[in-house]
Amino acid sequence: MKDIVREQRLDSVMARDVVSIDMDLTLGSAMELCASRRIRHLPVVDENKCLAGMVTDRDLRYFISPRIGTLSENNADRATLSRHVHQIMTRQVISATGDISLSEAAQLMLSHGVGCLPVLDGDRHVIGIITTVDFLRFIAKSE
Repeated sequence: MKDIVREQRLDSVMARDVVSIDMDLTLGSAMELCASRRIRHLPVVDENKCLAGMVTDRDLRYFISPRIGTLSENNADRATLSRHVHQIMTRQVISATGDISLSEAAQLMLSHGVGCLPVLDGDRHVIGIITTVDFLRFIAKSE
């Protein structure tokens, strides 16, 4: 298994059907997208479709009022849904290129404490993503 992880390139395992979002998308819409697509990581792209940041479902839950959908919900709570993702996104995103090994990708994720790596081409366009779940799927299939 160690040899496979060292030799296998990231681009052979990464998910290619990446759901990315625009910087002006609202937090409410981003949360709905996460729920409907059953995903936890959203790369945020600029007007040139280059990676500008990352938003996770955890970020969204932190910045959206917990009173949304309850009897105590008020206008201020509803206003949290209208904020834009560029206001809360992580701008210093740890990313990778598709030509690194799975071992290198795992080391990057572990050393930076992240649950995913967006995979970029030379122009910083998102061409894929790998998450901890993708690693688990790969290991499960390899046995």
